[in-house]
Amino acid sequence: MSVLRPTSLLAAFLILFLLLVACRREPTPLALGEQVQTVCTDECAARGQCGRLTDERLVVLGHDGGPAVSGHNRFFFDEALVTISEINAREVIAASNGVPLSSEATPFPHNFYRVEGEGKIAWVSEWCLARP
Repeated sequence: MSVLRPTSLLAAFLILFLLLVACRREPTPLALGEQVQTVCTDECAARGQCGRLTDERLVVLGHDGGPAVSGHNRFFFDEALVTISEINAREVIAASNGVPLSSEATPFPHNFYRVEGEGKIAWVSEWCLARP
């Protein structure tokens, strides 16, 4: 049976600490020119940013005129590769039927991305984009 030396024990704790810190790191934000994938995640769907076509294919909704969470007029197929051409940070507040729930909710920062792909250009919510 071997006895751990104090330096070995300290080194083991240091490595464990560094691993824990690395796991808690925030994800790197998406960047201009980056190729990403449209994804109809649970959060994207819960926020009304994706839907289904009549043939049941999933789509991510977008808007060609600017960042929007309603009144969509474009879509990208789920898991389509698109390229980010512009980023727009906005403050979003929860709403019900288009009416802000300002007494119940606090505005929060949210990014919208102007993406190009499938022969279209439209603004899409960060809830619906991911690295492939």
